[in-house]
Amino acid sequence: MKKLIKILTITFGSLLALFWIGVMIMTFITKTPGSASLRHSKRGFVIPWSNKGYIAQGITYDEASDNFYLTGYMKDGSASPIFVVNKKTRKLITAVRMANPDGTAYTGHAGGLTLLDGKILVAGSSDGCFYVFEKSAVDGAKKNSALAYSDILDLKVASDKIKIAYCTTANGLVYAGEFYRDPQYLLSEAHQVQTSDALQHALAVGFEANGSTATAKVAYSIPDLVQGMCFANGAVYLTTSWGLGKSYVYKYKLSDIKQSGTKEVCGQTVPLFILTLANAAATYTLPAMAEEIEYVDGRFYINNESASNKYIFGKFTGGKWCRAYKFE
Repeated sequence: MKKLIKILTITFGSLLALFWIGVMIMTFITKTPGSASLRHSKRGFVIPWSNKGYIAQGITYDEASDNFYLTGYMKDGSASPIFVVNKKTRKLITAVRMANPDGTAYTGHAGGLTLLDGKILVAGSSDGCFYVFEKSAVDGAKKNSALAYSDILDLKVASDKIKIAYCTTANGLVYAGEFYRDPQYLLSEAHQVQTSDALQHALAVGFEANGSTATAKVAYSIPDLVQGMCFANGAVYLTTSWGLGKSYVYKYKLSDIKQSGTKEVCGQTVPLFILTLANAAATYTLPAMAEEIEYVDGRFYINNESASNKYIFGKFTGGKWCRAYKFE
């Protein structure tokens, strides 16, 4: 019996040592490349439900209530959530499960969300629309209750649509952005723009909302792998990430980006601006799996999906935190 206990103890100790070696290797791969940015960051709040199957995607902020709103999807395919987290207390206030008007669960990717005129707009991915929720209804909902969207803000026309992977608002426009990666995530060839650096495939388009429809007003040609977008201090910021590779934030000074002709998109001819990896004013490296980005009180809050039950490794590398970064 003593010999068996000794063997089991050695085996367990060896497995535990291998586990922690694996954690250290994963930390080195996914976190160390972003160490400079991490030094200029602080913990914002714990991303809710990371141990319950939630895969974090979108983030937006409401100054009046001092609340963040988060969205994403569930690993088990159940209804996608909207979370409300208070910035000051860093506590989860409520969580609702999105539903269709007929009462069935809405299980979409929900890659982003933004606020406009008392509404919460949730990115509709390949549906080419935003699903509209009343902010007051979300704020007042019981935790984990179902809530149906009240309207659809349609961006598509018969000949074209934006596959909305992330979104933001600025200067009265709602921006819908696309994500491109070959071969998994392909986009319309009509959205391609040949730049001096490379052929770019994705667009981020600013729309003017009018009831249940929207009109394209401006387009940005953007690099591959963009996961989030925000405007702040006369600049536009893009987050990019894929898998275990480094995440990046690219900063573009709006005064430096001149119009490059026009682009036909969603039935409109709009001014075109080109954002490439080469013409970024600054580039910041972050840990793996950065998602949407939101600017609040001098810091950039960036959602991260690495600590979800889908990817797991972030549970051991600090990925459970939505961090608030300072970028020069």
